[in-house]
Amino acid sequence: MRDLEFTDNEKIEWIYDGIAGVMAVIAVIVVMLQFSNNLSPKVNRGVNIIDGAIYFIFLSDYLMRLLTSKNKKRFFKHNVVDTIAIFPFMLFMESNFGSVFKLVRVVTYVLRLVGNIKEVLFTNGFIYALGSTVLITFIGSLGIYVFERGTENISNYGDALWWSFVTVTTVGYGDISPSSGVGRFIACILMITGIGFLSMLTSTISTFFFSKIYKRKEKKIKEKDKVIIDLSDLSEEKRKSILSYYKFLKENDI
Repeated sequence: MRDLEFTDNEKIEWIYDGIAGVMAVIAVIVVMLQFSNNLSPKVNRGVNIIDGAIYFIFLSDYLMRLLTSKNKKRFFKHNVVDTIAIFPFMLFMESNFGSVFKLVRVVTYVLRLVGNIKEVLFTNGFIYALGSTVLITFIGSLGIYVFERGTENISNYGDALWWSFVTVTTVGYGDISPSSGVGRFIACILMITGIGFLSMLTSTISTFFFSKIYKRKEKKIKEKDKVIIDLSDLSEEKRKSILSYYKFLKENDI
């Protein structure tokens, strides 16, 4: 959970992390959509509007945390990814290196998402399943690009990456489909990977919330067992005697 300097309320920090995580997921999906050249002008305009809104939210959040930070040097040191995320990459999307800037944005938003859901990622070793899935997705997109490039379906790497992402999430729009034997084999690998990943995701989320509920109950039980004794009316010598006896009981597990 992110440590926010503008509040000490744990519930607010949880809500903040949840919203930030959802926004990061949406940001990744939006940038992935921008890789596709098959979007209609209306859909593309909507995607760009959402992209601009997300950027404005990230920028506002960053500036608010920066202004409320007591140690600016420490803030920059611990928010490198967030600093990169607010860079206006969208201004360079139409350049010759537009695809590179889009890819940098995807990586940046993914890293930002990782920072917000760190505890979930390390539950059940989910981080390894996620890393493997991302790796297979990119390898699959490269394979499809090599074997299907120049066909009616795939004309650039953006199309290949879009198809790979859609396939591994088991959505399967059908707007792009492989026609070669190798391409279909890659599709099978991605589909199996996607099914396994979604099962692992469901299991991890369930385990995470159950563990949080258990820890919260355990904490409440421990707090009920606490006994507060007021020693302020006793002399210094008597207080030392009582504390010494308590220490003896604790060390000897009596």
